[in-house]
Amino acid sequence: MKDSELIQKIHSGNKEAVGIVVERYYEDIYRFCLYMIQMEDDAYDIAQETFLRFMKYGTSYKHKNLKGYLLMIARNICFDYFRNKKEKAIAVEYEKIIDIPNMQDQLGDTEDVIYLRNLLENLSQNIKEVIILRIYEEMRFKDIAKIMGCSVSTTKSRFRLGVKQLKKLVENDYEK
Repeated sequence: MKDSELIQKIHSGNKEAVGIVVERYYEDIYRFCLYMIQMEDDAYDIAQETFLRFMKYGTSYKHKNLKGYLLMIARNICFDYFRNKKEKAIAVEYEKIIDIPNMQDQLGDTEDVIYLRNLLENLSQNIKEVIILRIYEEMRFKDIAKIMGCSVSTTKSRFRLGVKQLKKLVENDYEK
C-alpha cells in the first residue's frame, strides 16, 4: 500500500493504517534518533514520541513525503531534548552499538560505525544532521532542505563541508 493511500485511510479514521505507518518507518526513525541523540533509551523514547505526535496530528498531514515528515517530527523532538537537557550527546558505548539493526554480526562494520560516530561528534549540529539524513537515511537534498527549513544549495554546501571536514579528521587520525 502506498503512503498516499495510508494517509487517506488515516484521514478517514482508520487506526490500522497508523499501525502500518509505524511498522514501515519505525526502524528508520529510531536509527535517526539514535544517531542524533546517541543514547539508546532516549532515542527509543523520542521515536515513540514521534509516532505519538503523528497519531495525534496525522489527520492534518498534507506533505508529500511521509518519511520526511516523520523525520522532521523526530528532528524537532531531538532539538527539544537537547534544549531540555542542555548537555552534549555522548558517544554510544560499544555494547549499545551491537543492538543497532542490521549490524549485530559485523564486528568490522561496528568498529567503523563507532569511529564514524565519534567523527560526527566533531561536526556542527546542522552539518552532522545533513550527513546523517543523506548517508544513513538516503534522502535527497531537496527533502533534507525541506526538513531543515533551508535551501537545497545550503544543504548541498553543508554536505560538502561535512565530507571535507570528515576527510580532514580521518587524515589527521592516520597521520598520528
